[in-house]
Amino acid sequence: MILPALPGLADVLNTNSSGIKLSVSIYLIFFALSQLVWGVIIQKRGSRRTIYYSLTITLLGTLIAMISFDLPLYMVGRTLEGIGMGALGPVTRTVLVNYFDHKALSVRLSIIIGTAATMPALAPLFAGYLLIWISWQAIFAVFFMITAILFYFIYRLLPSPLHETIDYEAFSMVKILQNYLAIVKQKVFWGYTLPYAAITGGLLGYYSAMPYWYHVQLHIAEQHFSYLVFPTVGMYVSGLLVSRWLIRTKTIEMIIVYGTVFAFSAACLAFALAALNINALIDIVIVMSLFGFSAGLISPNANAGVLAYFKQVAAPTSALVTMTVFSSAALISAITMNIHINETLWALAAYLGTLSVIALLAGYFWMWLPSQKRDSYYHTKQLREGESKER
Repeated sequence: MILPALPGLADVLNTNSSGIKLSVSIYLIFFALSQLVWGVIIQKRGSRRTIYYSLTITLLGTLIAMISFDLPLYMVGRTLEGIGMGALGPVTRTVLVNYFDHKALSVRLSIIIGTAATMPALAPLFAGYLLIWISWQAIFAVFFMITAILFYFIYRLLPSPLHETIDYEAFSMVKILQNYLAIVKQKVFWGYTLPYAAITGGLLGYYSAMPYWYHVQLHIAEQHFSYLVFPTVGMYVSGLLVSRWLIRTKTIEMIIVYGTVFAFSAACLAFALAALNINALIDIVIVMSLFGFSAGLISPNANAGVLAYFKQVAAPTSALVTMTVFSSAALISAITMNIHINETLWALAAYLGTLSVIALLAGYFWMWLPSQKRDSYYHTKQLREGESKER
């Protein structure tokens, strides 16, 4: 929601555009890093209490950001917002993984992610008109009300106690570090997570850069540039729908590979356009929409795959996944907000190419090949057991 206001906030808060861009990265960094802490709190206190804590911090941060008169105070508010909202991903995944199996989890995540995917289109569009009709503070005021309403419905509708395991012994610092280290040491974790982090992080970096690409560089009005994200969001949702259709006949790992190959194809198109010196607005939207489709294929399946593999430690695994994705988004956003797309597409092509190659290699060597070995092992084991029974 804050995206349309970003270019104008520099004058309001008596700072420069670098300070406002830094606030975006700061928000994403604290959103990412807080995942590790929230993952532990979920284990200790359960999902219901954790979400109460997180939404209270979010409300406080939103209030501070809304009344800010300079950059430092605004940074404090955005930091608290990032910390507070950092719990929502781990809580959601922890609840779902306790109710649904491997493939059913992928379908449910597709529904949730598909709903959330519409927000990058609808929220900036709505906020753009709030900015024009009222002020930038109105954006935070509306978000404050939305968060308060969410708090109320969670209090009324989220079941208590949840069907989840609350491991009180896991709250010791030694046990916490052992859980996190045990997860990140396994290549299979990175095999699922890196494609997700690279492609989704790249998409979030694009959303962060939109005000500077379309409003500052191409001079499209604040209330209008958000329309340009609709094709990307539409393709992202299409990717989710295609993923739900493919999951009937294909494995999760195969769909992730499809997604990384599609992302690489989008990067190749960007390189071709750059080489031909084509730099029209429609070309940027098309390339990013294709990239969005690949993110839609990868997101639910990477989530479901890694959580199913580490089901016994779902909360810390979910925290690590979300931390990786949004750390990637923070780093990529710092780059994309400074890319000049009004001159050439070479920079855009380079960043999409780098992300797609990382996703493709990590997915193939650390996810696809190990999954084939596991499937072959279990198939051989079943055959041997069948032969033993026949004898």
